[in-house]
Amino acid sequence: MIARIRRKARAVRTRLLPALAFYLGNHLFMNHTPYRVRHWYLRRFCGVRLGRDSSIAMGCFVTGYGVQIGDNTVVNRFCYLDGRCKLMIGNNVNVSHYTLIQTLTHDAQSPHFTCLERPVTIGDHAWIGARALICPGVTIGEGAVIGAGAVVTRDVPPYAIAAGNPARVIGQRNPALSYQTRYFPLFDTDIQ
Repeated sequence: MIARIRRKARAVRTRLLPALAFYLGNHLFMNHTPYRVRHWYLRRFCGVRLGRDSSIAMGCFVTGYGVQIGDNTVVNRFCYLDGRCKLMIGNNVNVSHYTLIQTLTHDAQSPHFTCLERPVTIGDHAWIGARALICPGVTIGEGAVIGAGAVVTRDVPPYAIAAGNPARVIGQRNPALSYQTRYFPLFDTDIQ
């Protein structure tokens, strides 16, 4: 009897409470609260490490305790941040609308559909275009640009411009970057 109560208590601590925290975060706080409240909730209850002057816009979906975002980074509306494995986003990064960043996948050849955990790293000053898909295990180098709609299945070198499906390097970016990204539009608009 006591063992059964302990199992149920452990299930509440390890499954129910985290699921409830992310549910409330994604369906209430991410859609109906101002930046300060939203960021406080993500830090406090979802374990997101969010740097100074960084913003996560309304409508984003965050899951897992492995999300780490540097300073002056912008995650625009309707992005999916998969932190079930480590997801590190650097400083002064711009993640554009509807970007999907995945850290988990499945082994298509496995008869058991084995889950594969692969961390994702996005370097400082990277720019991820709208509707890009960043696949598990990818490292995007410092200052790299990912074109809109790109499907990134392999690492992208620093200051490279990559586009397409699958993404390929199509050019080089000027490495003399000195800007700081800071974007806190009012309400759910693009007005600052």
